[in-house]
Order: sequence, then structure tokens, then C-alpha cells
Amino acid sequence: MKFYFSPGACSQSIHIALREAGIDFEGINVNLQTHKLANGEDYDAIWPRGYVPLVEFDDGSRHTEAASLLQYIGDLDPQRALIPPAGSAERLAVLEWLTLVSTELHKTFSPWLWQAQTAESTKVACRAKFATRFTELDRALAGREYLTS
Repeated sequence: MKFYFSPGACSQSIHIALREAGIDFEGINVNLQTHKLANGEDYDAIWPRGYVPLVEFDDGSRHTEAASLLQYIGDLDPQRALIPPAGSAERLAVLEWLTLVSTELHKTFSPWLWQAQTAESTKVACRAKFATRFTELDRALAGREYLTS
């Protein structure tokens, strides 16, 4: 299995899950500014979307999107410690949080938010949305170590 990642990017969660599950993989660092690999290869030729994470299986199939990859890797975990069983209320709670993070938080943190040409009104609206979502997360984590424990 090949795992395309970039330090500090959203691929970090996949990197952690692969290691926690004890899954063998070849890590391939992608420079997201140049879209080049360490050997000079063009990442866009490998994955036209140009972002990470990307997992390539031994059969050559390629898969992305952190929430789906985390579920898949969790299901491969031999100890079954990374994600609750399919069909359980606990699994549903994990999927709800993964989806919220990927749709409400992650996309709002998009790089365009930090660019000078982004309108101040957009930045203000994003900060307000963050405040609402982080308040919700604080309430959900109050008195417990994990969101779904």
C-alpha cells in the first residue's frame, strides 16, 4: 500500500490510523506547494485532485477522503480498537463526528481563508462559524477524554 501525505495536512489522521492499526505502507511525501514528490515526479499526474491523503492499494486502485479512509483503516484494525462495529450506535456517533469535521470544520479552514484577497466579511463569517462549532466540541468533550467514549 502506498500512502501519499504531506506533514501538517489533513493526511495526518490517516498516517496515525495506519500506524495504530499496524498496517504496512510506503509513505510518499507530497510537496503541496509544488505538487512534486521527492523524486521530482508530478503528483498531479498521479492524482489530478492534487490533495492528500491518497492511498493506493496493491491492485493500483486509488482512494481518498479522510473520513472514508479512516473508516476503512479502522475496519482493518485487528484489535478493532479504532472504530466501533458497523451497525452500532457508537459507530454512528463516530461517523457523525468524522462528517462534521470534514464538512463543517475542514473546508472552512481551507487555505483561501488565509489569503489576503479573501474578503474580510468572509473571514468574519468563518470565524463566527468556528466559534459555534468549537463551542459545540467543548460541550461534547466536557468531562470525557474522547468524543465518543
